[in-house]
Amino acid sequence: MKKNEDIVELSNLRIRNDFSRVAYAYKKYRLDYPEHAYELINEFCPQNDSKVLDIGCGTGIVTRHLAKYYSNVIGVDKEFGMLKIAQNDSSKGLVFIRSLVENLPFCEGTFDLITVGTAYHWFDYTIAGKEIYRVLKSTGKLCVFSKNAREDGSKAYLPLFAYHNLLKFIPEIPKANKEPIGENTFSRVGFSNVVNKIFDFDEVYSKEEILGYLESHSTFNLLDENQKKEYMKKNEESVSGQLVGGKYVFKSRMNMWFVSK
Repeated sequence: MKKNEDIVELSNLRIRNDFSRVAYAYKKYRLDYPEHAYELINEFCPQNDSKVLDIGCGTGIVTRHLAKYYSNVIGVDKEFGMLKIAQNDSSKGLVFIRSLVENLPFCEGTFDLITVGTAYHWFDYTIAGKEIYRVLKSTGKLCVFSKNAREDGSKAYLPLFAYHNLLKFIPEIPKANKEPIGENTFSRVGFSNVVNKIFDFDEVYSKEEILGYLESHSTFNLLDENQKKEYMKKNEESVSGQLVGGKYVFKSRMNMWFVSK
């Protein structure tokens, strides 16, 4: 029988993972990944006619960018609110499907390439990994990647000032997944080749954009309406002292896993 604190943590994670609540801010303020990330993906899977599945596609940022490299790209996500934006904001030819990664509506050996951008940490690594393995061809490839803050002491992709401000309201931020992604994440479900590549880059935001980004983050869901106002007030005060020429430079790091059978 689960302890009360375990039940509360699980409930908080479900609330945090409801991206439909922050879909508008996500669409408006989330930046794309650096072009170099897509170049590395294309080097990993260079065939233009590859059948590609983008899991956890959200508002379709990665899906649309991959369509510049590949002629057959499908995006899947569990959140209706995110998919609605993706479908309304996409060119003809792109397909978006609502689906859980643990039960993908595709036949065995369908895809040449599967991508997961800043979403894999939400999955059950074993169940999702086996399902991804199932729908990949024998020569298929998987790329799991994320953007993270490279400031010492920051967590995931929150700027350090925002992380400290959030702790004033939520001393214990529920983790999306208690196990960090590593080589074993993929090898234990059958993948035999795992390569990790990391590179640093800077993202430049206006004051409005960085504050909007914070409202698009999953942790924003954990606050009630009054806390949201106080949290954003503190963030505005904090970031105002860090602007250079009216811009905030977010020191970021790309962490990419290139995986194959």
